[in-house]
This record gives sequence, C-alpha cells and structure tokens, in this order.
Amino acid sequence: MRDLLIITPTRGRPASAQRLADAVAATCTAQTDLILAIDDDDDSYADLKPGAAKVIRGPRATCAEWTNRIAAAAGSEYRALASFGDDHLPGGKDQVPGWDTALLAAIDAGGGCGIAYGNDIGQGIDLPTAPVISSAIVAALGWMFLPACVRVFHDNAWLDLGREAGCLYYLPGVIIEHLHWTRGASPRDQTYEDARGTWAADEAAYHAWRRSPTGMAADVDRIREIRAGAVRM
Repeated sequence: MRDLLIITPTRGRPASAQRLADAVAATCTAQTDLILAIDDDDDSYADLKPGAAKVIRGPRATCAEWTNRIAAAAGSEYRALASFGDDHLPGGKDQVPGWDTALLAAIDAGGGCGIAYGNDIGQGIDLPTAPVISSAIVAALGWMFLPACVRVFHDNAWLDLGREAGCLYYLPGVIIEHLHWTRGASPRDQTYEDARGTWAADEAAYHAWRRSPTGMAADVDRIREIRAGAVRM
C-alpha cells in the first residue's frame, strides 16, 4: 500500500496541470502519486508532460464525479487521499519538500485516522481547500467530494466533519498555496466561471446536508466509529 493519492480534475488549464505535476514531483517525500482527470472533449492538454503523474481521460464529468469515481476505484491502494485543485501549489513558491510526509504524520499522531491540511495562503485555518483524508474515512462515507455538490463547498463539509469528529489537524507551517483568482494569483477563466455558476445550488445542498439527520450527523458518527475501531474496513 502506498501513502497518498492526490486526485485533481482539470479542465482548460494545461499550464496549471503542468505546474501541479512538476510541484508534486519536486516536493513529495512520501510514496505519493498524482492522478490528473481530463475530460475527453478537452484537447488543450496535448503538450502536457505529466512525468510520473497518471492521466485519466473519460467523458466530461463534474469535479465531484471525477473525484468520487477515482477515490472509489483507487482508494484501497493508499493510506490517504487528497483533493487538490489544479490551482494548488504544494510546497508553495519556494517548493519546500515534505508537505505530504508532514500531513500524514499529523494524522498518524492523532490516532492514524483523520483529516489534515496545510496553509493555502488564502483561507488558512478557516478552510481545508486541499485536505489529506484517511482512506478509511472516504470508504466509510462512500464519497470524497460531497455528492450533492458539483464544484464547491466540499471543503466546508470536510471542515465540519473533522471538527465534529475530533480528527482535524491544521499545520500552518505546511504550505499548499491556493493560486486562486480572488487573490490575483490566477486569471479569472472559464473554469472559475463554471464554478461560480454552481455556487448557489452547491451552497444550498451543503446546508441541506448539514441539517439532515442522515447527512452530516450520520457521517460524523461513521467517522467516530472508524476512529474508535468499531467499524472494520
């Protein structure tokens, strides 16, 4: 079993995907792999040089669909899974190595099952925009990206779950920079516009999940059971 799988759907951003693949290769010190998921109607990635990263192509899918599909297929092969955007930069601009080892160690120190995240230079402690999550948690829930959402608010869900289940670990010295357009770090492109187009519906779905007794409350209970060893995966 390897340590960590990073799952990154990407669309219309070959330069961003290349930057991420290069950063993962330069900064990872654990047994960490990257999968780039690309819609087969997107021809902009012809010159991509993914190196050791794996590229998966398929019919056009949402971020949630891609992420959950890959997590379900490959999750059992890894101790933990990570959900990164193609606009994340692990190691930050200085490309400091070892961010993956540090986040995995935080989970191990907390009992071996949890959610860890670093400083994205935007949201900081307030939101895990690039979380590393124990595979056992993803398997127990049956999802990695909140299924009711399309593109956003999945990180809010992980923040809620980690806090309520007592297994959320923030490492401010670990940099996984989010090069988001709202920080002036990336151009405001069509992919960002598509995400803004689903914002209201995703926000409503997220709050409905929080209110539902079969939603957030049940998911927190599942994580607590996993952490207590009551559920054997």
